[in-house]
Parts: sequence; structure tokens; C-alpha cells
Amino acid sequence: MEKKSLIEKKGFACFALLFGIWGLLIMAHHIVSYEAILRPFMDYLIENKVITNDLNGITFLRMFTNESNILVDIFLVLFACGIFGNEKLYKLTHNELLRGAITLNIAVTGIIYFTVLLPSSPSFPSEVNGVSTGGMWFSNVVNIWDHLITPVFFTAFWFFPVEKKKIPVVKYGLCYLVYPICYFIMCIILGSIDGFYPYPFLNGRQMWNFIPGLKALPYNPALGVLLLVAVVVTPSGVFFAVGCALNAIHNARVKKYLNGETAENTGA
Repeated sequence: MEKKSLIEKKGFACFALLFGIWGLLIMAHHIVSYEAILRPFMDYLIENKVITNDLNGITFLRMFTNESNILVDIFLVLFACGIFGNEKLYKLTHNELLRGAITLNIAVTGIIYFTVLLPSSPSFPSEVNGVSTGGMWFSNVVNIWDHLITPVFFTAFWFFPVEKKKIPVVKYGLCYLVYPICYFIMCIILGSIDGFYPYPFLNGRQMWNFIPGLKALPYNPALGVLLLVAVVVTPSGVFFAVGCALNAIHNARVKKYLNGETAENTGA
């Protein structure tokens, strides 16, 4: 009888289930907090760069961090259900192509937070001009959970292969790009319709004004489109590199597992 790995045990499944449910509740808090808790202090938060967009509960879900966290949470809930006996969900969540794509998205979220946002990330205040902000303090917990704890946990989860066979590094790396590229394109399209861009670099005019040599010139729509193409291509290269690195790690872990299994069977 094959010995079950840590992530195949029901104890881990219980943990994964609770982790996923908690994460989904965090997202529900996001929606409620922006409408009921943060809205009265929105001008202060934007002025002090605690947040950079005048969001509402729905547009908040267009942030890449939130979408990647939701994918992780749903996956963990389904993974747990698979371990508990649902064969279809077991097969679905033991597909390394799907798991790798989700890992890539949340891993990039964590990398960006560690390298760019963490050093300058402001905290949500407990009061503004002597007025209590109520439950706003919990947004600090949410921020750490979504940007730090979930990315670290789910990336570590990738170090435990669910399929004990090697995967194609480049082929899977390219497949992982489908979601990020579609995300960037949809954000640009939706932004052109309702004027909301989750990130400034997805707005051609803002990109134009950001570049020193161009901001003094009148905005050129054609060049603005080229800037947006560059915005889609450049991050996609980063996603591809990280994805290939994750696939190489997976294969190294599988090789180690198989070598250990061979040694055990031969009595070495």
C-alpha cells in the first residue's frame, strides 16, 4: 500500500478547507468594507495614498490580487472535497496544469508585494481626524493575508507534487499565460468603457504621462495602443519566467520522490 503524502491526508484537507473558506470570507469583507467602512473616509485614504483608487465593492474584484486569491480559495475547497471522497473533484484538483496556473498567479502576487509594495505599504488608520474608523483596522489583516500569507502558503503547496510525474516546463509555462494575458486585455477593454483601471499602467494616457519624453507631447492614440501592447507583453514575460521556474521545481521534486521510492523498493 502506497504511503500517503502530507497533502493527501484528511488532516491537511481539513486545513485546506478552512483556509479556503476563510479566504472567501476575506473577499466578502473586502466588498462590504469598501462600501460600508472605507467609503466615508475615501478622500483621506486616497490623499494619504493608503489606497490608490476610488473603488467600490464590485470593481475591487477586478484587482489581480483579489482574483488570484479567489482562485486559490476555491481550489483549496475543491481540493479538500476531493480528498474527502469526491472522485471528480479529486481528478480536477490533481491536474498539475490547473494547479500550476493558479500557483503562478498567486506567486507573482507575492513576489510583487515583497519586492515593490511591502517597503512602502501604508496601514489603514484606526481613526481619522479624531473619528474612529471602526472596522477599518481589519483591512490591515486582510492586506497581509491576501498579499503575504496566501501567496507563501500556496506556493509552498506547489512543492508537494500531486502527480508523481514530470511536466513539460515550457509547454505548461506557455499555457499558464492564458489567464494573465486575458486579464490584462479585459482590464483595458473594461477600463475604456467605464473609466476604471485596476492599475495605472493599464491606461494608455496614464502610461503616456508617466514617460518623461512623451508627457510633454499631445497624447497619440496609436502610440498609446503600442504602449499597452508593451504592457501586456512585458509582464507576460515575467509570468512565463516564473512559471517555468515553478515547473522546474516541480520536476526536481518529482525526481527526488521517485528516486526515494526506487531506493525504498530495492532496499537500498
